[in-house]
Amino acid sequence: MVDVLRLRGRVLKHIRDFFYSKGFLEVETPILVPYENPDLNVKNVEVNFSDFSGRSHNWFLHTSPELFMKRVVHSGVERCFQICRVFRDGEVTDHHSVEFTMVEWYRVGADFRGGMEETEELVKSSFEAAGRRFATFRGRSADVVRDFERVKVEDAFREFAGVDIFDREEVVKVSGSKSYSEGFFKLLVENVEPSIAAFGRGVFLYGYPEEFSALSMVKDGVAERFELYICGLELSNGYTELTSASDYRSAFERKGGRALDEGFLNLLEVSDLPECEGVSLGFDRLVMLITGMDINSVSPFSTYNLIRGSTVQKARCLSQGKG
Repeated sequence: MVDVLRLRGRVLKHIRDFFYSKGFLEVETPILVPYENPDLNVKNVEVNFSDFSGRSHNWFLHTSPELFMKRVVHSGVERCFQICRVFRDGEVTDHHSVEFTMVEWYRVGADFRGGMEETEELVKSSFEAAGRRFATFRGRSADVVRDFERVKVEDAFREFAGVDIFDREEVVKVSGSKSYSEGFFKLLVENVEPSIAAFGRGVFLYGYPEEFSALSMVKDGVAERFELYICGLELSNGYTELTSASDYRSAFERKGGRALDEGFLNLLEVSDLPECEGVSLGFDRLVMLITGMDINSVSPFSTYNLIRGSTVQKARCLSQGKG
């Protein structure tokens, strides 16, 4: 554990130094929030608490600091970053944890292409700070010194899955799925991700169909969004950000329920969010790629490890007649 903690500390320090050297302001935003993530594919962890009057509140642990960091950008901060713990319900595997560490940053005056450049520079320099050149994951290896590939989603699906990703009916038919969304992710996982893992370097997939735009700008049906893969593992996600209140309101209303952040929308009704890029990067996954370990090894107190520990303790108590 000690060696892993030292490595995490060294890389964390490097990431902070990286952003400070580029004039970014480190910020803190709420972890406990009254709003759900508007992304249909992400589920919040719910939390109940009471105030001094005894009134009960049902809120959420944030899945990303995104919307509150955008409030910071709206206030006039042109470059900001944050390193924080985030929470996503239902995610417990060898590369997922309900609680994990995220690095997120925003820069005014740049788009998703600038985000790819920054992300590549940050990842390369993080490996250098750790004294490593090669990333490893599940028996695969990638040389992070080599220039990262930039591949359009459309081209990747055509080459590796044999489909036109913008032909919705074809995707459903070829994938044998019930819906376009289900077919997209099936072909992505079964065909595209294993193929780009064989590139032996970092790969940016960019230009997603608008159905998978999240909160990114969409032009001519194509989302200005990228994801970085190394050894077939998704490491980072970035966009050219939406700017208008109407666009955000539409995104919030797609999920419905409690995904409507009226406080943020009120700011945008006064003036648009400045044109900017935003990127999130999974810190634990970065350490996984540096070490070749799974998330439960690089994060000693991962959700899986805590579940396993509590299960063992419960079993011991029951065997001793204490349960």
